[in-house]
Amino acid sequence: MSSSIDRGAADLLLSVIETPDAVISGSVLDGYYGRVAPALKAAGILQPKDHSRAAVSLVDHEDEPVNLIWSPEHRAYGYFSPTAGWVSVPGDQLATFRVNFSKLIGQLVERLDLSPRSDPVELVPDLLWEVGDARLPGRSKRSSVWIGRRLGDPTIWRSFIDAARKRPAPGLRVVLSFTAGNRLPTDVHLGHTLIAVRDVADHNGLAIAPELLAARVATGSQLNDDLITMAADGASLTVRGTRYAFSGSKQRAIIRQLYDAWKSGNPELLTAEVLESAGYSTSVNTLAKAFSGRSEWRDFISEEHGRCWMFL
Repeated sequence: MSSSIDRGAADLLLSVIETPDAVISGSVLDGYYGRVAPALKAAGILQPKDHSRAAVSLVDHEDEPVNLIWSPEHRAYGYFSPTAGWVSVPGDQLATFRVNFSKLIGQLVERLDLSPRSDPVELVPDLLWEVGDARLPGRSKRSSVWIGRRLGDPTIWRSFIDAARKRPAPGLRVVLSFTAGNRLPTDVHLGHTLIAVRDVADHNGLAIAPELLAARVATGSQLNDDLITMAADGASLTVRGTRYAFSGSKQRAIIRQLYDAWKSGNPELLTAEVLESAGYSTSVNTLAKAFSGRSEWRDFISEEHGRCWMFL
């Protein structure tokens, strides 16, 4: 994002984005955020939408809105103050400003290596967008990138899950959320990693830093305080702060099954079924054979009497 959009402007913008209509009145914008408002307007990220008939009092009750009326004498909207008499409200403070998501998203992902470079595709009107496939530092394959807002709202979250089911992730899908990380659901759909924009943004503004995003994807979303977390593509598992990487697709399939079972609260699985689902032949009938040549998996996985489970 433009360097003129500093952290203060970014914080204001994130709060506006999370409102139902993504709007802020001109009087509030200029009255309380006068230092950062010009940069957001100049960048085209906040654009006039319509006109309000209420404003923050300019002379009385600073924190309370007042209703505005038209004065033929003054040829302006305003209100009558008991202490100051008639107060005209400047025209720019009558406007309601709305987030221009097309402009915002374009600047948000400007540093990502995206293919294709095109306008965002709206998946859920005004709430969820697909922006393309990104090549992240340290990863050979591109990852699908979506951007969403208000994902902490249960109704909107269900809309996101429906969209994810209709458009399954071909591999890893990164979902950048304008919602703060501590307000995001933890039941992320298979193959998706949900990351708050604030956590991977550049120190100035909201432009996504590719290196930060790649590091976050590699270590898992970390949306909660779970002592075991898994990267969305199953390439790594973090157990009590220690990261374990798995390069083979079959080993990743084992890890994913055991992790999902552990998350569900019913961790024990039949070893034979786990191995079959992972694509192993019948000659590989134990996890010890599946993980032949490495032993660290035993730090968090047990296998006994034809059953296996993940543990802490």
